Amino acid sequence: MLLDVSQIFETPWPALTVALIALAVVVIIRQTWPERSRWWQLLIPLIIAAAGLGLEHFIETDYEKIESVIEAGRQVVISRDIGRLASIISTDYSDSRHYSKDALLLFCRDLLSQPFVERIKRQQELVNISGQKAQAEISLRLHLHPQNPYAQGGTLMYVKMKLRLTKTAYGNWLISGSDIISINNQPFGWGSV
Repeated sequence: MLLDVSQIFETPWPALTVALIALAVVVIIRQTWPERSRWWQLLIPLIIAAAGLGLEHFIETDYEKIESVIEAGRQVVISRDIGRLASIISTDYSDSRHYSKDALLLFCRDLLSQPFVERIKRQQELVNISGQKAQAEISLRLHLHPQNPYAQGGTLMYVKMKLRLTKTAYGNWLISGSDIISINNQPFGWGSV
């Protein structure tokens, strides 16, 4: 299995592994040839580790940007902030029920006009990125608000969704479409909502 270069920016472990290998090499060289040992040789693994941590911290990958869009969507539903929802939805949004961004926002404004959920927990997530397009399939556990009319059958609901995302010219990702796959493990779609 080859290391994907983008993984270097997603997690510090590859750089820390290289730093550990460099430390082993430096220690072996210092023990084999003590006359060639210098104090700065021990800085090489430290510099590699610091560079890896810095890259991971300061560079946001496409996967991390998509994760932040999904998290923003989760927070929007909890806080019922339609203005924030508009900022993560693409202008060319469409799905099987809402043929425009405005139609989706109108639906969400109506749905979220009353308390809807208390908590949303992401259970499973699969993100596929292909160039400027991405798909995310997410499984969520919703804890409905007791005043929610849908809570009559119970306040716990399992939802599986598929999101389509598009990368903008500025490098950020926006939701360009969505489909409800199932609710409580029963096949579902936007037409049934």
